[in-house]
Amino acid sequence: MNVPVAKITPRNVVVSEISSFHIGGETVELSDQPRFVMRVAGEGMSREVDLNGSYVTGQLYANCVTLAEPRHEAPVMFWHGGAMTGVTWETTPDGRPGWQWLFLQAGYNVIVTDAVERGRASWSPYPQIYDTGPVFRTKEEAWSMYRVGARASYDDRIPYAGQRFPVAGFDALASQLVPRWTTHDEMTLAAYQAALEKVGPVHLVAHSQGGWFALNMVKRVPHLVRSVVVIEPAGAPRLTPEDVARIGDIPHLFMWGDFIDDVPSWKKYRTATDQYRQVLSDAGKQTTEMDLPRMGIRGNSHVPMMDDNSAEIAAMVVDWMAEAAKAST
Repeated sequence: MNVPVAKITPRNVVVSEISSFHIGGETVELSDQPRFVMRVAGEGMSREVDLNGSYVTGQLYANCVTLAEPRHEAPVMFWHGGAMTGVTWETTPDGRPGWQWLFLQAGYNVIVTDAVERGRASWSPYPQIYDTGPVFRTKEEAWSMYRVGARASYDDRIPYAGQRFPVAGFDALASQLVPRWTTHDEMTLAAYQAALEKVGPVHLVAHSQGGWFALNMVKRVPHLVRSVVVIEPAGAPRLTPEDVARIGDIPHLFMWGDFIDDVPSWKKYRTATDQYRQVLSDAGKQTTEMDLPRMGIRGNSHVPMMDDNSAEIAAMVVDWMAEAAKAST
């Protein structure tokens, strides 16, 4: 099957403002905490560090790039996946432009987020505030869960045949991985909602765990989502008739890469997401699926925004957004 190659036309990007904000969360006060006398910087003098007092917890970080002359009214907001941060969208492991830049070239203002407890959002003491410690992702798990290759092939770095992830950049990808907590869904949803309420309606592009959050968010604040693109979401919520009515006519795009049948966990995530999509489709809602292998685009991993055809995949999303906007008017 011959698939036309989508492209984003290279343009000069004139930025009017780069800004950022933290939002969401609450203040928690701790007492009966230890006090230390210690050096906090190199060879500096020792001083007392008192851990009693107030901490902000549950906040989200957002980086905003605003164009001088955007060609679209609503910005694109990017949500990353589990054990990851907004770096997902900023560059590729082998140094090519990331989707942040490509969507700026396409004329969108862009907002890249670090979710609660990830990256620049910071995190909180445990077990004093968080109930448990974090889960860390090994390189071996990333190799298999991101479907670069079978877990047994990690030591020899043998990828799946036809793999489009830049395998030479895998260690750079592994360097991005951060700890995550598995019990903070509600806290994260609350912060994402606060971010959406601050910036107004957005085109929401979300990956993996972020896709699960996005599909839950469209039920909460549908008036703040112009369209939603979920790239290999890690599952999806069950929809009631009331949910479907509330979601309304938000266009949905679901994207899947290759090698899913090789990883049982991804087959389960795919099944749950297919059920969500089918409910919307049966209700006559605007849904699109881009199953890349079925479209003749083979070899994409779980992170197509980093694969060697990432620019073409971004262009496909940009084209879909344009068509979805026409269909909604």
